Amino acid sequence: MTKFAARRRGFTLIELLIVIVVIAILALIVIPRVMSAGRKARESTLRANLHQLRNALEQFQADTGLYPSELIDLTAAKSDPPTTGVNEDDDTETIPTGSYQGPYLSVSGGIGTTGIPVNPFKHPSDADYADETAHWSYGVEGPGIVHPAVPTEGNTLDGLPYSSL
Repeated sequence: MTKFAARRRGFTLIELLIVIVVIAILALIVIPRVMSAGRKARESTLRANLHQLRNALEQFQADTGLYPSELIDLTAAKSDPPTTGVNEDDDTETIPTGSYQGPYLSVSGGIGTTGIPVNPFKHPSDADYADETAHWSYGVEGPGIVHPAVPTEGNTLDGLPYSSL
């Protein structure tokens, strides 16, 4: 064996630095994508829950001719329907007998097991977690209109303002 071959057993400092730089570059590419995955999942769940709520509101309105006074009316049993609703002018009216065909949302799960979908941006440790108004803004902009109560500012990952969802 020659002297040169006997001395070459490990990596040189330059080889190690190159490997560290390559790993750092890969980490800079991967970490932001992984970090936004949780937010992307919450936004997707938020959109799905809004879609579910809005479909239930439309079905309630199609059956009764009115919008529910509160979101909890969407989960009322057919044997114990809500008695009043809100018309398009935001006036309270009596729901016609026999027109309620609900419940329009499942009565299990959701906020405090009410069946109303949870806003994924609310954390279970929040003091107002069991309050549906902390999750959804309903009827503020008019009858039958629901928006997420949080987040109220900022944009989604695809650039839409949360207020426009």
